[in-house]
Amino acid sequence: MINQKEILLKVIDSISQKLISAENELTQLDSIGDADCGSGVRRGFEAVQKIYSELANLKIDEILKKVGFTLAYTIGGTSGAMLGTGFIETGKAIQDIQEPKVSDWIGAIESALQVIKRRGGGTKVGDKTLVDALEPAVETMKTLLNNLGWQEKIDIDKNAVALIINNDVDVSSNINSETKINITTFIDAAYMAAKFGSDKTIDMVAKKGRASYLGQRSRGNRDPGSLIIVLMFEAALEVLKSLI
Repeated sequence: MINQKEILLKVIDSISQKLISAENELTQLDSIGDADCGSGVRRGFEAVQKIYSELANLKIDEILKKVGFTLAYTIGGTSGAMLGTGFIETGKAIQDIQEPKVSDWIGAIESALQVIKRRGGGTKVGDKTLVDALEPAVETMKTLLNNLGWQEKIDIDKNAVALIINNDVDVSSNINSETKINITTFIDAAYMAAKFGSDKTIDMVAKKGRASYLGQRSRGNRDPGSLIIVLMFEAALEVLKSLI
């Protein structure tokens, strides 16, 4: 039986590989900003790969926090701060939970989102940042958990998510070999919501970061931070589907 820690390690490895491979695409998208997003993210996740063997000796929350501090120290800048915060705060939120349930994981990611928004100076959806992908993903998972009111609460690909919501999902179970299909359902929905949110940034005017200096000229480019979130959910989804 594969446990949560083993799944998490596989997900971290998958995320690292996918984001390292995305260097050129991220750099191109960041050409209207600092143009260093791709190289910074590659450097950060290469550093994570170097400490990968050490992670197996840590608890789940410690793994997340170590990855977060590694990213913050090696990527630098806004990308490092936000990605590092995401992992660190997720780890903090579950550190006192011995066997996190699906609801615990969703709550932990939501906690991380709130800290990211606060540290970004009150960043919100529409500012053309990673929040435009992460918040819809979190809200989608929360709504699946509650299984009501989603049409009015979030702006996502409703037809696609409706197919998932109509499934009979047991959301109270732990993530283990018998229930990984359940967490896969949530991550699948989160991935679709993140992608939809990221797609919307193409037509947005940047209100945060270096790109915001360009005003209307920032319109027409996908936000690279939002793509990072999409790729992270995609990497996690690929791992979970491989275990079904």
